[in-house]
This record gives sequence, C-alpha cells and structure tokens, in this order.
Amino acid sequence: MNIADIWTKSLFPGLTDYVIMAVYLLVMFIIANNVKKKHIEKNPVYRFYVWGLFAKIAGAIAFCLVYTLYYEGHDTTNYYRSSEALVNLLFQKPLNYFSLLLGNITSENRMAFDATTGFPWYLSDYTSFTVVRLTSIFTLLGFKNYFTASILVAWVAYTGLWRLYLVFTDLFKGAYKHLAIAVLFFPSVVFWGSGILKDTYTLMAAGWFVYGFYNFFIKKNYKAGFIIAMVLSSYLMISIKPYIFVALLPGTFLWASFERIRRIKNVILRFLTGPAIIVLFLLAANFFISTLGERLEDYASIDDIITKAVVTQDDLTRAHQYGENYFDIGQLDGTITNFISKAPLAIFAAFFRPFFWEGDTLLIFFAGLENMIIMLFFLYVFLHAGPYRFIRITGRSPAVAFSLLFALIFAFAVGITTANFGALVRLRIPLLPFLGMVLFIINFYCRRLRMIS
Repeated sequence: MNIADIWTKSLFPGLTDYVIMAVYLLVMFIIANNVKKKHIEKNPVYRFYVWGLFAKIAGAIAFCLVYTLYYEGHDTTNYYRSSEALVNLLFQKPLNYFSLLLGNITSENRMAFDATTGFPWYLSDYTSFTVVRLTSIFTLLGFKNYFTASILVAWVAYTGLWRLYLVFTDLFKGAYKHLAIAVLFFPSVVFWGSGILKDTYTLMAAGWFVYGFYNFFIKKNYKAGFIIAMVLSSYLMISIKPYIFVALLPGTFLWASFERIRRIKNVILRFLTGPAIIVLFLLAANFFISTLGERLEDYASIDDIITKAVVTQDDLTRAHQYGENYFDIGQLDGTITNFISKAPLAIFAAFFRPFFWEGDTLLIFFAGLENMIIMLFFLYVFLHAGPYRFIRITGRSPAVAFSLLFALIFAFAVGITTANFGALVRLRIPLLPFLGMVLFIINFYCRRLRMIS
C-alpha cells in the first residue's frame, strides 16, 4: 500500500504503533511524576496531577475506541484523516504546509493537495480546519496513528484543565479534593474533552485564559507569560468557537470589577463607586467584543447572535426527520424578547438534559445518568443553602460569581442553538467544570457555616 494512501489505512494501531504509544506513555508518566515531586511539598493539590493526566489519557483511548468500533467515523476521524493529508503535504511541499499551518487557506495551498497527499476536509470551514491544522502536529509526532495522536492531544489539552484547577484551588484551598472531581474527573469532561475535537482544544484554551487572567489581573503578577497565555488562548477560542470567548469575557471583566470594589476600604465610597466601576468594566468588555467584530463573526453583537441562533435551530429542526434524539425549546422568531424568553428552557437543557430515558444510545444513557446526579446535587446544594445563602456566597466571591455567570451564558448559548442530544452532551462540556466548582464551593461553605454555628 502506498504510504500516502491515508484513506484506506486503518485507524487502529499496528505493532510499531503500540511500541511508540508505550514509549510516549512512559515519558508522560516520568514527566508527570517529576512535576508532582517538584511541587507537592509546597502545594498538596499536586497529589492529583498524575491521576488527572491519566484520567485524561484513558478518556482519549476510550473515545478512540468508541469512534472506531461503535460509531465507525465522525468529525473526530475526519479531523484526523485530514491532518494526515497535511502531514503528507509537509514531506512533499513543506512551504505550503507551513503556510496552511498559519491559517493561509489560499487557492495556491488548496491546489497543493493531490492523490498522493490525500484531500483534506474542512478547507472551506476555517473553524474546523483550525482543528485539522493543530492536529497535524500531533499526527506527525504520533507517526500517523489515530490513537497515538489522540493521546498526545489529550496530554497537551490537560495543561489547560490543570491550570483551571490551580486557579480554583488557589482561591479555595480547603476544597481541593472536591474541586478535583469538578475539574479533573468529571466523566463527561474526561470523555468528550480528550479526543480530537473542537471541544478538547477550546476547553484547554478556556483553562489557560482563566489562569492568565487570574494571575495577571487578580493576583497582580505582572509577567509577560500570563498575557501571552491569554492572547494565545483567546486566538484559539476565537478561531474555533468564538462563542466560548464571548461567554468568558463578561464574567472576567465583572470579576475584575468586583475585585477593585472589594479593595476599597471606605464602605460609603465603595457603595457610591461600586456601580460605576461595574458599568465601566462591562462597557470595556462590550468595546473589546465590538473591536473584535470581524474575528467574532456571528457573535459580535446581540443581533448577530440572535440571527445565528435562528439559522442554527432551523437547520437542526429540519434534521429531525432523520429520527435522531431531539428536543425542542420552542420557535425562535428573531426578536430579542422571544430570544430571552427561551433562556430558562435553554439553560435547563444544557445543565440537566438529556434524561437517561430520552436517548436510544448507550452514550446518551450514561450522559443521562450523570445529568441526574448533577440535578440531584444542584437541588441538594440549593435547598441546603437556601436562596439567600446561595446568593450571598455567590455575591461575596467574585470567582464563584464569574463561574456561575459563565456557566449560565454558555448554557444559554448551547441550549438555544442545539436541538440534538448527541451534540448537546458534547458541546456543553466547557461549562461543567465551572458549574461543578460553583456547587462544590457553595456546599463547602454551607457545611463550614453549619459546623461553626
């Protein structure tokens, strides 16, 4: 078989691939163990570093098995196959490859592909081709094997998830065990956030963005590395899923404004200037989003977002005839009042659906069981805390307020534009660590208050 015949080559590892995977896994374990030993004396949260990494890798392997044995192809395998075409192009026309790697999808670069390289999908879809471009690096390092490349993607993606965990545990040191469940070991995040998908890359980027923001703006650690982390992660989110960046931005600006207000010692001055500071920061967030209008495309304004939601929902509703697992939050008519009125149902769907009886596949069934646990825990925390204490703890902690706001905005965005349960369980994973953090922290403080009283 021609070495460049990527369209007939098996996705499963051969003997050589198993050896390469074993070497990589050994290297990962050695590096992870050294990182743990280096930091664990000063920071006990590193006891979960190795376990979190291998949960991520196990999730990647499980994901690969499901999409090769059960589904027999999907976006993930199409991303990978397309990345193989780019790797082939690297060895034949390296200048064209590096130009594509930088995002230059020109007619000249399109014409560089032929029967010997293979023809990649997604050249007309910039966001999807961004995943192909990034994956080509891991496909090259993985010696053109789907499983090995996926493991490498999971390894790198784990860095963002770990940074998010470091932020949360730095804020709430006594709750690091509970936060490990919310961030590192959430089943849906482990599975859907570890394969070659848009969600894996964007979840990693969100983690790095929050980490850079927290250290630079909240802790006032003015190092260039944190700004670089924010810029690169912002670019990644905007290039793949702009709505994640749009959902993050208001919360981070609100977080920064709350921190400024908290540092005002004079109570009267704080009361008088607080609203002005909040408005100022939110206007800055709006200006920032407007400035990035061209890059954010369909998410640069409320009108654009509503139009995008209507078009997306219409497309998904027409697909209902194919008999997949769908839900309906009602018709969108393009008006802002109608759009906002759908928020409760959209958020509820993104948080708690599908129920375990609503799907006809094993993955939907397990997602439904997980959702039932999330819903029961949410009800327990809310009822145990009570509305007043729930709101009070959220209001007194800018990080909790930020996380809840992001979870709500993101849930609304996903719930209103996704009518398919199969897509919903995958698309919502960026909100789960933030929602989990909110619930665990409120529960943690309620238990503390109860012990004190």
